[in-house]
Amino acid sequence: MTRFEAQRILKKEGLKYYNLFNEHEVKPDEVIIYETDHRWFVCAADERACIVDSSYVCFDNEEDALDYFVKLVRLEKILLKGTLY
Repeated sequence: MTRFEAQRILKKEGLKYYNLFNEHEVKPDEVIIYETDHRWFVCAADERACIVDSSYVCFDNEEDALDYFVKLVRLEKILLKGTLY
């Protein structure tokens, strides 16, 4: 998936607990994606906005990282609202 596709999905589905490529400071209970040295990382913050060390997953390409990121962000609706897509 591309950045554009990911942004479209996030907006269309009304997802809000995420931080897409450091668009803001880390907030509580959000999924984060960022890139460093041509490696993409997806991780999660806890209720105190601290990144959970065991949540880091590293990818060698942006497309796979974005696929995984969107899946995790979608868990928000499943866990908080009990709905499936």
